[in-house]
Amino acid sequence: MDNQKELEKLIDKLMASDVLETPSKDFTAQVLEKTVRTKSQQLEYKPLLPKWILSLAAVLVVGFLIYGVNLYVTSGNSVSYFKDLNKIGIWSSDFFSRFNFSKTLTYSIIISGVLICFHSLILKKYFEDRLA
Repeated sequence: MDNQKELEKLIDKLMASDVLETPSKDFTAQVLEKTVRTKSQQLEYKPLLPKWILSLAAVLVVGFLIYGVNLYVTSGNSVSYFKDLNKIGIWSSDFFSRFNFSKTLTYSIIISGVLICFHSLILKKYFEDRLA
């Protein structure tokens, strides 16, 4: 008990010698000025991929489609790689038949994928609301 009283006296002595600190006179004005300044700076929308890259990708896709159609039309019969598509299905079924996944693993992978998609939608909405 005496220890508590001595401790209390020491704290009272320290508090009496300490000066109460106050902010500067224009503290509120400075804070408000900073908030107004940050609100006035609007974020500029910049797409992840520039328009010229998207245009180049579109041109390449259309070019490959036109090339494939021309190969199909100019040859009398169907192009050989259309016939080989069936072989890809056979190869993939042989390859994946070697793996045996339990139902628990399969369901956990599916649920994880669904949750990741759901979480990305929530984050997208959050950041859109935050930036707006």
